[in-house]
Amino acid sequence: MKYFVALLLLLTFNFPAQSQQKRPLSHEDYDLWKNIENAEIAKDGDLVVSVVTTTTGRGDGYLKIMNIKTGSSRKFHNAYKASISPDGNYVFFLRKPDYARLRQEKKKEVKEEEQSKDAFFIYDVKKNSLSDSIQRVKNYEIPSEYSGWVIVEKLKDLKEKKARDTASKPAPKIDSLKIINKTLALEGNYALVYNLKSGAVDTIFQIKEYKLANNEPALFFSKTRGDKKGDLGVYEYELSGMKSKMIDTGRFAYDKLAVSNDGKQFAYLSARDSTATDSLQFELFYKKEGKLKQITDTLGRNLKENWIVSEAQAPFFSEHGERLYFYSRPKRDFDIDTSMLKEEIPDVDVWTYKDKLIQPEQKVNLEELKNKAYLSYLNTDNNQVVALHNKDLEYVDLDGDAEQRYILGYTASPYEVSRSWKYPWARDFYIVDTRTGEKRLALKESAARPYLSPDGKYAVYFDLETQDWYSLDLENNTKTNLTTNVQVPFQDVENDIPAPAGDYGFGGYTENGEALVFDQFDIWKLDPSGKEAPENITNNGRENNIRYRSLRLDREHQNLASYFDGDLLVTAFDKNDRTDKLFLLKLRNEKMKKLLDPQGMLLSGFTLAEDGESFLYKKEDFQTYPDLYLYEDGKSVKLTDVNPQQKDFKWGTSELFSWKAYDGTKLEGIIYKPEGFDPNKKYPMITYFYERKSDNLNNYYAPQPSRSIVNMSYLVSNGYVVFVPDIVYKEGHPGESAYNCIVSGVDAVQKLGYIDPEHMGIQGQSWGGYQVAYLVTRTKDKFAAAMAGAPVSNMTSAYGGIRWGSGLSRAFQYEHTQSRIGKNLWEGLDLYLENSPLFGIPDIQTPLLIMHNDADGAVPYYQGIEMFMGMRRLNKPVWLLIYNDEAHNLRKIKNRQDLSIRMMQFFDHFLKEEPAPVWMTEGVPAIMKGKDLQYDLEGN
Repeated sequence: MKYFVALLLLLTFNFPAQSQQKRPLSHEDYDLWKNIENAEIAKDGDLVVSVVTTTTGRGDGYLKIMNIKTGSSRKFHNAYKASISPDGNYVFFLRKPDYARLRQEKKKEVKEEEQSKDAFFIYDVKKNSLSDSIQRVKNYEIPSEYSGWVIVEKLKDLKEKKARDTASKPAPKIDSLKIINKTLALEGNYALVYNLKSGAVDTIFQIKEYKLANNEPALFFSKTRGDKKGDLGVYEYELSGMKSKMIDTGRFAYDKLAVSNDGKQFAYLSARDSTATDSLQFELFYKKEGKLKQITDTLGRNLKENWIVSEAQAPFFSEHGERLYFYSRPKRDFDIDTSMLKEEIPDVDVWTYKDKLIQPEQKVNLEELKNKAYLSYLNTDNNQVVALHNKDLEYVDLDGDAEQRYILGYTASPYEVSRSWKYPWARDFYIVDTRTGEKRLALKESAARPYLSPDGKYAVYFDLETQDWYSLDLENNTKTNLTTNVQVPFQDVENDIPAPAGDYGFGGYTENGEALVFDQFDIWKLDPSGKEAPENITNNGRENNIRYRSLRLDREHQNLASYFDGDLLVTAFDKNDRTDKLFLLKLRNEKMKKLLDPQGMLLSGFTLAEDGESFLYKKEDFQTYPDLYLYEDGKSVKLTDVNPQQKDFKWGTSELFSWKAYDGTKLEGIIYKPEGFDPNKKYPMITYFYERKSDNLNNYYAPQPSRSIVNMSYLVSNGYVVFVPDIVYKEGHPGESAYNCIVSGVDAVQKLGYIDPEHMGIQGQSWGGYQVAYLVTRTKDKFAAAMAGAPVSNMTSAYGGIRWGSGLSRAFQYEHTQSRIGKNLWEGLDLYLENSPLFGIPDIQTPLLIMHNDADGAVPYYQGIEMFMGMRRLNKPVWLLIYNDEAHNLRKIKNRQDLSIRMMQFFDHFLKEEPAPVWMTEGVPAIMKGKDLQYDLEGN
């Protein structure tokens, strides 16, 4: 029983003294909004920490530490990267320099290494105070399962200068650090070993790498002379005595350390001296019971013929230390003409039709291809080495403990050429006997995603051809259809892409080893052996239009379903009003107990305390930020109030809306209305769309600069109505499908009487941007303004393009996925032409704003240029924003701010009849770029 009376002291009741006029959101308000970046609960549930940052990154955040037992709480300015010690007695964190200070240093062009750096702090829970701090820290690490020590990575010291604080609001400076060797501290980063009990600190200079054991006190590290100067050796550090002991020295490089969970076994890679460090050949060393053994060597010991140990991947131990895994690969011999100068070597990419991966995909994955290696392990009991796969079997999936006898491996190599146009992508799956390395083909040309059972006997997967769930017996290599006699469909019945429908999801394995899978509404329990009949354990989901789902919250064992208080945790999403509840389900009698009912809101962010008696969660709706709550002893308590300033701003409401498309299809969407909505007024309306969004009815949208789309909260705060319709598609006709659903929905909303028909706009990004571009070719002057982000304008040229972010051909998405043409360009040329906005430009009567960035990795940005140049040629009003070195969706906050301003100036001009900004009337000449943004409004 925890102390909920004490916990109530955490709550601060603010009574408004005088009501004040709310104001609409502006672009200057984005920095006010904060976000809970991370939340952690102690193993016993007595302590909760949350890291709060600004959503824009412009400004300072804070760390909040809440003691559930005493009801006390503390806030620490700009703190982040917080960790709770396993015993719950300490909280460790870093503190960033103040945003304003760092900005000023950059403005003054202070050298990067001399700029303000993070500081490290230790908070003593029992004393409710800081016990120590260390300045200029790079990072820190604590053991995961035991307490008493912390390792701090310290940035090298600066030469003596006038002392400078690291923040404008420094915490009490109790720095116990005393550097003995000032010279080494100036030469490079170093590590501090901190004993929490005694407060003693030991320094490890010339640190290269270190590894803490997870479960028992043990620390190993390597030291270096510096870049390309060679390493000093590897060492074991005795934490109890705070002293180090040499393990190995005298070789040029020591790399990729590994330690077993109990700290009794240690491994590393090492290479002999070499004058050409890029040609180092690494060998694997292993230490157990005080004895150091060399497992591989450059002559090929314990390796395949002409193979070497890979230095790109670190070795690692299995959960109980029974196996030491390492990677190896074939030697590479390139026929290099050493007589040529670098400037004489031609720069050319050679494409051939026989390449399994086209050149752009090879470039994107160049490091992975260079470092491709294959897994083997050393049996730490008998010292035998077993190779698990090779070039013919590219990948293996280990179980969570990495100790099961049977696992699965797969290769996509036979299907990589056709991957450019086929989907789903196929692989061949093999059963691998980890004791011997023997492989047996199990699934041929399959797009399945198998889930290994916790007992290692089965893998459960969904078969796209038969649309059933199967189990694969890993010992006997036999398959059993587990759902063949179930009349309920397990495939996505709303699938409207020209490819087989996928499943509704896997819910994890129960404590008894049954597999949980989902249909559209309910959860089914399957016996992997096939002996027991499938069982619907939630029963009433389909009847009540409720979507039940089990949770998988264990990060280390993601195939396991999560329990609380001995029963299965189940969420229930009510499709009728798009709200959540949380239940406990007793599997033995299938009775459900309601745990949380947030009354018309959504639930998310579940984090269980390890003792299983409490958990964290968040709840939200359109008007309510998802703050942090604690559930314990049948009660919920709110722990945070991150955005109290929202009360000062106009907001709005969200509601479901239903109508029939032109073809009679029943559809749903969302209408967002401004605060103080008056049905007798006429409002400007912006319609935003992307696939189906009605399930987002109760999502909260923090006001923030746009990556690519309109912000719902900003729009309603500024007097817009927003309509978000669901879209369903007919194969081959995505453009007409969009017209059928979107325009019919706009017509239906217009009939409600409160929309100004002369001031309606549309906006979409990517696939939604394409549909904006298409719709303006079909709707004449129905819309007063339209904004398309990253639109495909010409499907005939886009079909043969590249998704530069992945390097993939775009053909597959037209033939089998989102673009929904369903045929290749030559079989369906008429469809590609019909659905290309470019060829409908003569019919456009709507002013169009386009954003398409020159580093777009999804839609080639020449698509936006084609649309712009076509409209410009025909003297149609069009503007194009190209953000340099920016992706499909904007990443840089400066560009997101700029887009938000320009997009809303564009809509405000056409939908509210506000003056046009100068950038729309006069443009921004290249010689003015970066000097005058031209935001000013005409006449001002």
